[in-house]
Amino acid sequence: MNEKPKIIFVLSAIIAAVGCYFVAANMSNEKVDGGYAAYVYTNPIIGSKAFVQVINGPGGTGLVWRQKSIKVCVTPYTMTESFVDIRAADQLKMNAEAHLVWRIDSTRVKEFVERYGAISEVEDTPEAIATDAYDSFVKQPFRTAVRTSIAEYRGLEAPANIPAITDKVEKILRDHFQNTPFIIESVTIGHTIPPESVTAGITRKVEATQEYERQAILLEIAKRNEEIQLAEGRAVANRIREEAQGNLARAKAEADAELYKKQQEAAAVLALRTAEAEGMKKEAEGRKALNDAIGENLIRYEAIQKVGEAKVPHINIGNDAIRPLVNVLDSAFGEDSAP
Repeated sequence: MNEKPKIIFVLSAIIAAVGCYFVAANMSNEKVDGGYAAYVYTNPIIGSKAFVQVINGPGGTGLVWRQKSIKVCVTPYTMTESFVDIRAADQLKMNAEAHLVWRIDSTRVKEFVERYGAISEVEDTPEAIATDAYDSFVKQPFRTAVRTSIAEYRGLEAPANIPAITDKVEKILRDHFQNTPFIIESVTIGHTIPPESVTAGITRKVEATQEYERQAILLEIAKRNEEIQLAEGRAVANRIREEAQGNLARAKAEADAELYKKQQEAAAVLALRTAEAEGMKKEAEGRKALNDAIGENLIRYEAIQKVGEAKVPHINIGNDAIRPLVNVLDSAFGEDSAP
């Protein structure tokens, strides 16, 4: 074999090897795992890149000529933001922590890459792409929504209104990203608390309030006990007063009865004395009448007695001669007085 064919063979082999290497270097199979989507585009040696397709994993392009892909994670990410200077409605500074669960819409990967992620000359991992997208497009609206929602409440009222604040932040973000490749899954407000100095002051105030309430309760108990004692004392006094009033009423009734009895006795005595006096009066009047009645007759009788005792000549006369005198004596002294 002469030298020329050898050279040609070697050159052909080299060209074939280079060609194979060149072809192999520019052929690829863009594989996509589950939970990811691939933005596939052409990568010409000369000219501009062009979109080919979006592949949602798991899947792949198969062997293709000079095509590349930007892989995007379409599963949810959780981002946490801390706040140390949120101004509440009463200008009290608040500390807060908020968590956002978001993801990229798998049906809008082309829009995300071309409008939000861009086609970078340097390949990035899906996580780096998502972090850059969050920092560039999601982070600031998220923080602003949290600040705005907490600022609607007074500092000490915010912790009690975390559910309402959470709903408010979710609504703001969903409205903001409504027509974008960003999907807001959920928002969680971890806590909203005043700074430590304010918390310490609140703690002291709560302790003072609790002590005041405890003292107030003790005072109320003492007042209740005093009222109970006063009520018991009033009950005893009322019972004693009622008993005294009852005794007084009974004594009065008994006194009235005794007085009535004495009055009745006095009245009876008086009536008796009156009757006796009246009897004596009547007796006196009777005696007087008697005296008045027998006065002249007594004189006459005494005179007659004296006449009888006087010695006169005895004259025997008939009964007819002395009958008138006997009749007079009978009229004055009754039949028993007749001689």
